[in-house]
Amino acid sequence: MALGSSLAGAEGKTVEDQNRIDRTMAPGCAIGLYKPAECDRHTKASAARRAELKS
Repeated sequence: MALGSSLAGAEGKTVEDQNRIDRTMAPGCAIGLYKPAECDRHTKASAARRAELKS
């Protein structure tokens, strides 16, 4: 698992890519590795990307 500050808000090319990014981000948010603002930014960016991929 790779964790880094550039991961928050990353966009996958497919839904499965986005799932992988989200699964990588989640533990870092859960243990406080990322700041709450980074986790919030990622959650919003992920939701927006998923909506784009469904279109």
